[in-house]
Amino acid sequence: KDRGLVEAQFERTEECLSHPYLETERGLPASLLSSARFADRVRVDEKGNAIFPHADQNGLCGFEKKNRNYTGFSKGGEKALWFSHCKKGDRRLVFTESGIEALSHALLFPDARARYASIAGEMNPKQPELIFAAAAKMQPGSHVVAAFNADKDGRAYADVVRLAVKKTDKDLTFVFQEPSGFKDWNDQLRDRRPSFP
Repeated sequence: KDRGLVEAQFERTEECLSHPYLETERGLPASLLSSARFADRVRVDEKGNAIFPHADQNGLCGFEKKNRNYTGFSKGGEKALWFSHCKKGDRRLVFTESGIEALSHALLFPDARARYASIAGEMNPKQPELIFAAAAKMQPGSHVVAAFNADKDGRAYADVVRLAVKKTDKDLTFVFQEPSGFKDWNDQLRDRRPSFP
């Protein structure tokens, strides 16, 4: 792992105000990418890939790369959690498998008081503790949502979130949610194509 290399690569990315692949193929409008919740949480590199930065307790540690027929991760990087912006009044934390699915969930279930995090596919050994830390920051009375894919792995990840919520020993409500009739939230979104204000 090379955090310095990751930071150098990330410095060459730019804020993603619009993205042909995300908009046309994934149904994620530019208005969502530039919204207060997600502004600058998706960036774009010199090859036109959509960039989803991951952070651990020490800051930027890698980034997921998405484009047409391409999924990658930064050289020298390590998966942690990708986050939307977090606001003081948030009362819902939604975990998904990818940044694209988090954005899709935000369109399908609009909630001005929801923040989002994703794991970028298969969960690694350090991510459960990061999930716990994110849940522990929520205010008492908040909901923590496991919104992973509708498959065996997704349900296993949901159990990790369930245990993390219990471990916080706070007044938090665990919510299990999975796509209805689809494998992931983007499939469901593209079937419905709601508009984002």
